[in-house]
Amino acid sequence: LQWLLDNYETAEGVSLPRSSLYNHYLRHCQEHKLDPVNAASFGKLIRSVFMGLRTRRLGTRGNSKYHYYGIRLKPESPLNRLQEDTQYMAMRQQPIHQKQRYRAAQKMDGMAESASNSNPHTTPEQSVAAQSQHHQQFIDVTHVFPEFPAPDLGNVLLQEGFTLNDVKTLQVLYRRHCEATLDVVMNLQFHYIEKLWQSFWSPKAPPSDGPTALPSSEEEPEGTLPKDKLITLCKYEPILKWMRSCDHILYQALVEILIPDVLRPVPSTLTQAIRNFAKSLEGWLMNAMSEFPPQVVQTKVGVVSAFAQTLRRYTSLNHLAQAARAVLQNTSQINQMLSDLNRVDFANVQEQASWVCQCEEGMVQKLEQDFKLTLQQQSSLDQWASWLDNVVTQVLKHHEGSPSFPKAARQFLLKWSFYSSMVIRDLTLRSAASFGSFHLIRLLYDEYMFYLVEHRVAQATGETPIAVMGEFGDLASLSPTLLDKDDISELGTEVDPERALGEPLVKRERSEPGHSLQDI
Repeated sequence: LQWLLDNYETAEGVSLPRSSLYNHYLRHCQEHKLDPVNAASFGKLIRSVFMGLRTRRLGTRGNSKYHYYGIRLKPESPLNRLQEDTQYMAMRQQPIHQKQRYRAAQKMDGMAESASNSNPHTTPEQSVAAQSQHHQQFIDVTHVFPEFPAPDLGNVLLQEGFTLNDVKTLQVLYRRHCEATLDVVMNLQFHYIEKLWQSFWSPKAPPSDGPTALPSSEEEPEGTLPKDKLITLCKYEPILKWMRSCDHILYQALVEILIPDVLRPVPSTLTQAIRNFAKSLEGWLMNAMSEFPPQVVQTKVGVVSAFAQTLRRYTSLNHLAQAARAVLQNTSQINQMLSDLNRVDFANVQEQASWVCQCEEGMVQKLEQDFKLTLQQQSSLDQWASWLDNVVTQVLKHHEGSPSFPKAARQFLLKWSFYSSMVIRDLTLRSAASFGSFHLIRLLYDEYMFYLVEHRVAQATGETPIAVMGEFGDLASLSPTLLDKDDISELGTEVDPERALGEPLVKRERSEPGHSLQDI
């Protein structure tokens, strides 16, 4: 993206061959030892940077080529000195050998970090590319991006000067923008997101003194949307609601790409990169949309906040899972945990918790026995995950298909947390030798329960998990499937309405872990 901005600019009345732009890009990648994206992805990126770019087929019949209309090389660009020749076409094959070289280095050294250390002549660009390729195996690069719904305008009348064609243009441009965002994240090039958002929400206006382009029968229906039109369209409630639905789909796809399995071991470098990415998202978007109305910014940032919070939670959950594996694989620690657990006065725990939680005694006893049995069998983390999933199924099966399902799920989380804290309290008072192990396991299981319940509620309501979490950030737009009347009345009396809009009820975790979980 930076390379495009440095070398090209919008200009009416001029055109460039599509193949020339891609060949310039391939040459740039070859010179800097970078792994290029394919021609289709490159085309999406160009259109996301230079809004309203059109495509024309120019040349004599039988020898015509596709050209980008409305873009030119900057006068000061070094690319002006290059001449088109057959060498550029040969570069199309170059990245294939380059990819094989990186893969060979990865297999030989095992880690991207060691690859750069083993070769003193490796450039920083090569190290980054090698590390990125190493990280690709931990993300889901085969993810299929779902289609977006169409905006439901209902009976809303568009203001004078706007047509349905403008709405359709916005649909095309926004879909293309989201596809470019997905491509960048899939390539783990997080720092380009800021430029991508800037180019969409705060595009530089093309010069207006150039000649007007004549329509062509062979021109693709690209369309363009001036910034003032974009701002006005975003003010319409149906458009804003549609855009939020699209954002839920996009960010859920990004979560599933970056963290396809929350329990699978992931390199700490990738985890930290994702956390840094999450930390920057809100600031990037607010800067890009600084000229938009507060209501529009608030809606967009609300969804981005839910996305960032989900990334932080899932990476923390993954961090806990890796620390817990060491405990669950240690036979002596498991035996000590069993010994300490058998000393816990569960009858007293049930007596104290029953008044608050009002849980069925038989169910609590069964969970206690199953927990001890699973611990005794020295189950793996994956087996524990299956057990926790089965617990959620048993507890919530009576509420399936009922409007009360989301509330029952949230109540279960509260009760689970209360019971586990009572057990931890008993272990603390007895100065249990395995307290540290239990504390770590409790943190992991509470967080994983939250993850399971979040997905069950999303499945029950037909929403994405991002939407389930994001809905609570804007009380004015709470879905009736997520809250019942009791919840709405309770929230109405307990939440300050001025603070409610755009601010997630779940406080976002801002601090990094200050200590190693292994020390616990």
